[in-house]
Amino acid sequence: MTTMEAPVWRDEDVRGFGMAVGGRARVLRPTNSEQVAAAFAEVRAAGGSIALRGAGCSYGDAATAVGGSVLDLSAMNRIHDFDPATGIAVCEPGVTVRDLWRRSIGYGYWPKVVSGTMAVSMGGAASMNIHGKNNFALGSFGECVEWFDLMLPRGESVRCSRESDPELFHAAISGFGMLGCFTRLAIRTKRVHSGRLRVWGIVAKDLAHNLQILEDLRGKADYLVSWLDLHGKGAGLGRGLMHRADQMQPGEDPEGLRFFEPALQDVPTTLFGVVPKGWLWPGMWCAVHMRQVALVNWLKFRAGYREERQSPYLQTHGAFHFLLDYVPRWHWMTRPGGLIQFQPFVPAAQGERVLRTLIERCQQTGFVPYLGVLKRHRPDPFLMTHAVDGYSLAMDFAVSANQKRRQALWRFCQELADLVLEAGGRFYYAKDAVLLQSSFGRVHGEPAAARFRALKQRCDPDRILQTDLSRRLGV
Repeated sequence: MTTMEAPVWRDEDVRGFGMAVGGRARVLRPTNSEQVAAAFAEVRAAGGSIALRGAGCSYGDAATAVGGSVLDLSAMNRIHDFDPATGIAVCEPGVTVRDLWRRSIGYGYWPKVVSGTMAVSMGGAASMNIHGKNNFALGSFGECVEWFDLMLPRGESVRCSRESDPELFHAAISGFGMLGCFTRLAIRTKRVHSGRLRVWGIVAKDLAHNLQILEDLRGKADYLVSWLDLHGKGAGLGRGLMHRADQMQPGEDPEGLRFFEPALQDVPTTLFGVVPKGWLWPGMWCAVHMRQVALVNWLKFRAGYREERQSPYLQTHGAFHFLLDYVPRWHWMTRPGGLIQFQPFVPAAQGERVLRTLIERCQQTGFVPYLGVLKRHRPDPFLMTHAVDGYSLAMDFAVSANQKRRQALWRFCQELADLVLEAGGRFYYAKDAVLLQSSFGRVHGEPAAARFRALKQRCDPDRILQTDLSRRLGV
């Protein structure tokens, strides 16, 4: 499609990345900001609403609108400028993390904050204010944004920065697409001196050990993330494998300079150089549906001791960061019901108690996540932030196709959410599929929720921007 062609609305099945929520919607893929404004005008004239969607990587219903209209921004994917002197890229919202690092790595720059997949778009990353394995050190994605152009639902475009309309700047970033559509963003990347990182695998014997490692290393390491075996019980509850990664200093890894070649950063497409990784998800499906996840996790935990002995080792930035891209269509292993991710953020003072309780409740009820990922976080200045001075534990649940079992999982996660909120915890809308309307003020505090609703009235008085998530939360 060229920029001269008018985009066409199409009826499509639009789902969250986890495939557990979503449904039919009419979809438009604009290629420029004028087409975004025209779509807003058309929907407003019809008295309808529209949901903004980037790369579709939100696990739940943050970018779906069942029976409604969806503006898919993936075709607005141009990098207008990259300045090798500053590392600042000026991007359209559909530019992905992969697009960005492939443009920057040859100049010795890497995105400051990346998620576990390189498929995430810049617009989605800003709307959800994503975080990475270095959140404790460099903060969230919004802290990398220098300025952005925001198309408001009535067609007005405004440029926001920390100096120009700072209130809207700090609310649109983290505002889950409720205030306007990003049409251009300036993103600051960081200088790297090698295409590789030095990586350690560290076996953590239990939850307390995991948390202690995070505390011991967060002032020293560049990246920290731990895989947890959530089937471990008793003395092994919360056991796992921590990964630490550090950047190379100037001149420390001359051989690593050749890994500034983008092709050498992409994750490998085959296993052992032979087996296409696209063939692996059926085996993962069998592990999930034949209830062999506990065995797989135990084997992975035991293998961690060998990795620990072989540490440190060198790994490309892409190989370290983008674990979710190693197995194409890995989420298909949870078909037909799909998956949801429950990711609470818990203050450090309550961390061990709350996370231990969550894991124990999962084991007691039989809703044991097949995957757990633990990270350390720090607060940020954004209005709808999920960040706390504490920890997050991302837990992936396979969703049953049986409606009663599915509904029981939703109720169970809502019970867990109450435990988190009572402890002053928060949630992350790129992952959520279960929070209730009553949770919104509890997550952010009523004053912040009131400020956000006032900005919604200012920027979108006709309530054009709506998603299944915003309706569920009553925003």
